[in-house]
Amino acid sequence: MFKPGDLVAIKGRKEVGTILSIQGKQAEVAFAMLKLRVSISDLEVVTEDELEEEETSSTPFNTSIDTKERMLHFQFELDLRGKMKDEVLVLLTSWMDDALLLGVEKATIIHGRGTGVIKDTVRNFIRQYKEADILHDPSLRNADSITIVRFKK
Repeated sequence: MFKPGDLVAIKGRKEVGTILSIQGKQAEVAFAMLKLRVSISDLEVVTEDELEEEETSSTPFNTSIDTKERMLHFQFELDLRGKMKDEVLVLLTSWMDDALLLGVEKATIIHGRGTGVIKDTVRNFIRQYKEADILHDPSLRNADSITIVRFKK
């Protein structure tokens, strides 16, 4: 079915990546500068023809971004409980892009307590953005299971 070198996309997404390796039901896929471990059932093959068609039909810049539609669907409370680290990175990238585009002031990420891997992943990811700060509020009862993000104007 899938093999290293195949061009794939995560179902429902446009980004195309290349399978680097397969271990059981998981594939390691390179998307530009990001390597993700993705369940094979979440992948679909992208043919060379589809890739060329996409490249020729798309313009280099998207000039019409429907911010009203994005704001309507933006999650001010992003719930990542039960997600895998690789999945979290994909979700956070899209979420941060939307938050910055929409000019969101403050939002919450729910990662749960667990082993702390997702919390660390979230906080390390947020620290990469100069436009965002992590707010610490020790008075919150669930301070260990959530991360509050404040976006700078």
